[in-house]
Amino acid sequence: MGGYDDPHISESRVTAGKVAFEGGGAFLRDTRREVESYLSDEQTARSGILRLYAKAVIALAATVISWTCLLLAPHEPVVVAVCLAGLGTGLTLTAFCVQHDANHGAYFRKQRHNHLLGWTADALLGFSSYAWRVKHNVSHHTYTNVDGCDDDVSQVPLARFAPSQRPRRWYRFQHFYIWPLYTLVGLRWQTAGDLLSLIRGRFAQSALRFPRGWNLAALVTGKALFFSWTLVVPLFFFPWWVVVAVYIGWTMILSLVMVTTFQLAHCVEEATFLSRDQLIAERRVWAVHEVETTVDFCTHNRILTWLLGGLNFQIEHHLFPGVPHTHYPAIAPIVQRNCLKHDVRYTSQGSLAAALHSHFRHLRRMGQLGLPVSIEMG
Repeated sequence: MGGYDDPHISESRVTAGKVAFEGGGAFLRDTRREVESYLSDEQTARSGILRLYAKAVIALAATVISWTCLLLAPHEPVVVAVCLAGLGTGLTLTAFCVQHDANHGAYFRKQRHNHLLGWTADALLGFSSYAWRVKHNVSHHTYTNVDGCDDDVSQVPLARFAPSQRPRRWYRFQHFYIWPLYTLVGLRWQTAGDLLSLIRGRFAQSALRFPRGWNLAALVTGKALFFSWTLVVPLFFFPWWVVVAVYIGWTMILSLVMVTTFQLAHCVEEATFLSRDQLIAERRVWAVHEVETTVDFCTHNRILTWLLGGLNFQIEHHLFPGVPHTHYPAIAPIVQRNCLKHDVRYTSQGSLAAALHSHFRHLRRMGQLGLPVSIEMG
């Protein structure tokens, strides 16, 4: 099992140019001490990692078996529907429970083993795990909700997620048009997104170096394998239009689920947003910043927690990204208790509907903010 500290967070402070966080602090120190105590129990630690391994087996087996049956079993409507459902479930679990934990270093002690399992992002989901580790682990996890530093926040001119971003008239409608755009994110990652990111050489202010050696080989072979199993091989069994329709359909559905899950944790009314200049001026404590820019949701829903790989416990994940997500429900009371002790705002949405409504209202408010009064009221 990997360590629970993000390797990009130093003990004293995080810097990037003039942007800096204060590290450590009493809140993180006390929370870490209790989490260490919880994980020090050998049976507890073993149980968490075994449950994580079991989910990986289920995810990969569901994907491979469903895909194989889809091609070889009789192409009756019911059989095809069951196979597609199994394939969708397997890929969803791979996205949330396998590649995400592995690319954070939560599965194994050795980095290369985590990167190998994290390669399921390339081979099964179609996006580069190499680029993901910079975009997600560095840009997003280090500078959560900081406009100009967190690449996830910067989606202009298509949408406005942060109050520091320039208003545009079309943002007034973003709480309606954003949902179809969410479905296209996966297609972009799988096709031109990774290449464009490598050409640009950065996510926000986080540098993305062009891969070499094994990293380059993994990127190229991953893309080749992904398009082989999703498009090339199925063409021997189904008409081309069926293959293309299924590929686009499941990619759009999985994309909508993935993007919405992450948005419900950060792009909501209760989360704090900062500009790069504000962060430079305030010099916030990193752990406190992570808690106050992140929101949990549906933490009592065991089925959702299992399917989403604990990503409804986003606060716990941001504080301890290297801990297997199977421990998040047990860690949450520790974090809540220390937030109360150190006067750190901790927010958890009680239901999925509440989280979706908060996201919707945030999008609507960001679309109206800063526009002339007549337009805001209109």
